[in-house]
Amino acid sequence: MKLKEEKELQAISEEFEKALQSFHKKNYVKAGDGFTKVVDAYKDSEFYSVLEIQTRAKVFQSIAHAQAHPVKLKLESAQDHVWEGVFQLNAGHVEKAQEHFAHAEKNNCRDAFLYYLMAAAYLRQEDTAGALRYVDKCLKKDESYKVLIYNEPDFEPLHQNPDFLKLVE
Repeated sequence: MKLKEEKELQAISEEFEKALQSFHKKNYVKAGDGFTKVVDAYKDSEFYSVLEIQTRAKVFQSIAHAQAHPVKLKLESAQDHVWEGVFQLNAGHVEKAQEHFAHAEKNNCRDAFLYYLMAAAYLRQEDTAGALRYVDKCLKKDESYKVLIYNEPDFEPLHQNPDFLKLVE
């Protein structure tokens, strides 16, 4: 390795490491600024080893920017709330999911899929009565959900419940 390449590699490595430390401390603005400095300072390097680190800095710069400036979704329709509820449910935020599902229901989204999701959310909170209420509503809207609900692993805790079995038989 040439002396010039070695010096440039040492310099970019130190700057990259400083930005990476800020990133790991979740100081995304400072990290983004550090990565931007690395990207801009070494974009014309003639050395592959330096450009490799500069390219990694671009990736972290993008991630830091996304973390520092998260996208805020504007939920306008009932369907928007259903999909946000699905996201929250999958993320393990059951209460937030239920809020979105309730909002969708209040805004005239009363389809079988919504009731299916609401039943799953209630079951995750170990509220059997709430889960059964929404399983019933779901099946009244669309009986074809019987097979799905019965075979869905999320509903296995209800397989010994006689009220559940009456609904899905």
